[in-house]
Amino acid sequence: MNTFKKLLIGGAIVVPAAFAATTATAQVSGIAFSDPESVILSAKALDAANQTIATTYKAQLDQARARQQALDTELQALIAPIDTNKDKQLSDAEVQAAQAAKNPALAKLEAAQKAGQQEVGRLRQPATLAQAYAIEQIAMKYDAAMKAVVAAKKVSLLLSAGTIQYNAPDADLTDEIKAELDRQTPTVSVTPPANWQPSQQTGQLFQRYQQLVYYSAMQRQQGAAAAPGAAAPAKPAPQGR
Repeated sequence: MNTFKKLLIGGAIVVPAAFAATTATAQVSGIAFSDPESVILSAKALDAANQTIATTYKAQLDQARARQQALDTELQALIAPIDTNKDKQLSDAEVQAAQAAKNPALAKLEAAQKAGQQEVGRLRQPATLAQAYAIEQIAMKYDAAMKAVVAAKKVSLLLSAGTIQYNAPDADLTDEIKAELDRQTPTVSVTPPANWQPSQQTGQLFQRYQQLVYYSAMQRQQGAAAAPGAAAPAKPAPQGR
């Protein structure tokens, strides 16, 4: 499933705080801008879809989480012969040394990781497709919400946030467009048609969403680790080279 096999749902589907839209009230001299990605990926419809997906595919997501945990344990055991400094992680230097020595443990590690990740991806695939389908539907509704806000604000030129070098705060219509999108599209379906495949645009949005979910999870983990009396977080499983 191309980009979608790398889903990081892990059973709990969340909307990262990084998507909180900035405050905005009006446009300046008929010129304004918005951040379509933020509008789409912070939409209330996606939050509702994620809750439905987490419930509908709970069995598969629980299985994927259990398999991932088992894989992490398996990989930790397999890196032991290569982990020369015994920090339960593999550095680039350790991997290069294993490659130079033609250590068979490295090939065994890579094979186990590949097989395990494929199985986890297979278990998560129905939820992955459902989430991608929800994102695609919301993206298709952006244009109508944007046009409604542009007409109401009498904007003659709307720019994309990615091209802006400087702006006055009241030139940002992201919040207004998000509010209109939420009003027009409070929910979307999470049941893709048979043989549905995501478009290229959906794939890009999905990847961005997954990155921000991951970053949000890492921030929460770091915050928990920094809390007084918090236990040190477990070290991540090694990644394939």
